Amino acid sequence: MIRILKIKEKYPTLTLRATVLPNSGEGIEKKVPKLLFTPSLLLGRAGVGLLFVILLSSCQSADKIKLEQYYIGGKEIFEANCANCHQKDGKGLQNLYPPIAGSDYLQNKSQVILAIKYGLTGEIKVNGKVYNQPMPANSHLQNLDIAEVVTYIYNEWGNEQKLTTVEEVEEVLKKK
Repeated sequence: MIRILKIKEKYPTLTLRATVLPNSGEGIEKKVPKLLFTPSLLLGRAGVGLLFVILLSSCQSADKIKLEQYYIGGKEIFEANCANCHQKDGKGLQNLYPPIAGSDYLQNKSQVILAIKYGLTGEIKVNGKVYNQPMPANSHLQNLDIAEVVTYIYNEWGNEQKLTTVEEVEEVLKKK
């Protein structure tokens, strides 16, 4: 999340603070020239990307930056493709759609990758409860998209603080 902490009119700078992984306690603060940021730039995806490049390039390792990029991309993919049923908070929708947050289904990452790509039909048991709603395939998602959404899911609700790589996704999908 990027927040503009203060805009100094006397000096043309913005003070920005970025916190990327929830509950990590880590953040970056950086002063940048105000003229770099027009309202139209800040509203677009390119503006967010520019802010992150400026903020993250200053003091983080390449691995940490890549993890945060996957997390952010995965969150966008999740919200566009998964949150309608599983909800933004990952708690699912009553008796219709299972939760992801706190889910025992996350114990098998290969199973999760396959479910995202190919969907599910029939009964599944999550946290001891049976669900029987089809999950549509996401065949439009590329392997990078799947790696990003799995990284987001596991970092947000699966007690991981690591990246799921495109290579891991490819290996799982090859076995199908």
